[in-house]
Amino acid sequence: MNELSAVGVMSGSSLDGLDICYCDYKYIESKWQFQNLKGETIPFPRDIYALLLKARELSGEELVKLDVRLGIWMGQMIRDFCQRHNYRPQIIGSHGHTVFHHPKQGYSIQIGSGQAIASYAKIPTLNDFRSKDVLLGGAGAPLVPIGDKHLFSAYDVCINLGGIANLTINCEALPRAFDVAPCNQVLNKIANRMGMPFDQDGKMGRSGTFLKSWHASLETPHFYQKKGPKSISNEWVEQEVLSKLPEREDPKDLAFTYCKFVGDQIAESLLEVDFNTVLVTGGGTYNKALLEAIEGALGVRVVMPKAEIINFKEALIFSFMAVLKLRKEVNVLKSVTGAFEDSSSGVYYSP
Repeated sequence: MNELSAVGVMSGSSLDGLDICYCDYKYIESKWQFQNLKGETIPFPRDIYALLLKARELSGEELVKLDVRLGIWMGQMIRDFCQRHNYRPQIIGSHGHTVFHHPKQGYSIQIGSGQAIASYAKIPTLNDFRSKDVLLGGAGAPLVPIGDKHLFSAYDVCINLGGIANLTINCEALPRAFDVAPCNQVLNKIANRMGMPFDQDGKMGRSGTFLKSWHASLETPHFYQKKGPKSISNEWVEQEVLSKLPEREDPKDLAFTYCKFVGDQIAESLLEVDFNTVLVTGGGTYNKALLEAIEGALGVRVVMPKAEIINFKEALIFSFMAVLKLRKEVNVLKSVTGAFEDSSSGVYYSP
């Protein structure tokens, strides 16, 4: 099993759509290589999108129904994606859509039924990559560092600017990784006030000015003083940031200030790290105000890879996690989650 093809599927907290990617993997001379990466982002149907927005408020029965409904749709989209491009993957790795993430209470729930995906895509499927780590005492996050370690080891630091900004430190004996700050979830909410789904190219943020008092208030939650491993839940973002967005400030100033805040938090996280090369991926990579804030805070130019990697790196890594699970190898690292031990995680479903 040194050559495998896989599909990865990711639904992020910003609800931009379903990321699907295909990739071929080869294990040569103790190193992993990937090629033929192809991805698409498919918008959610209106009914599913509306339910995902309020998923945490649904009854148990309603959530189970959404789990199956989402899984069926995901399976159909994967099937169509593979048929369009004539792909024949051996496995699907699906992150699912996070509804609840409470590792200290022993659970993390991602919906998008693995059995429904497998049955409708007609491809074996692995999902639920977080639960085992949580039960082993970990945070169930971050999961991406296993891919950073094996697929992107050429970079000292890998930053992902998704709904939540997180980073992996590759240049130390053991990989370290953790969530840094809410990112696109907040920036998109600010852009919504201007009637836009997001800040195109960061134009809004680049035209704003600094709100010193708000920036200071953003730093107050205890999370930012904690060392990793640590992770952020969507509930925390809603409670600590989104519900407290100033009402009377100009959205342009809010956007500029929040970009600076994210940049400052990333720099603070790397104060004691000896790094040179920094890879940046995720939707926030296209936000020039955010990139300028990060580069200004770090004092280095960041590396922007090909668009396929920027857009689909997380989905790519979930396909890679599925490949590792098929080989019964470690795909979740205790050094980044805080678990008792490394694990080979994921639940397997046959078509």
